[in-house]
Amino acid sequence: MPRGTASALTVIRVRRGEPAPKEQELRAAIDRDRARLHLPPEKYLRDIAVAGPYLISIDGAELDEYVLWEQ
Repeated sequence: MPRGTASALTVIRVRRGEPAPKEQELRAAIDRDRARLHLPPEKYLRDIAVAGPYLISIDGAELDEYVLWEQ
């Protein structure tokens, strides 16, 4: 797979107004997605792109949604 191709993509949601996920949480979420996709562990840390926060509402609860993917 070319180095610039994203291979893992996931979403993290936190309660509206809470701090954004930290680097460790982002990497853990990507690692879980890689495992679900049966991708081998990376030899080197890849950059993670993050989009958000996006305000969403689920069952009346307001959340901040972050979309993240490997680069």
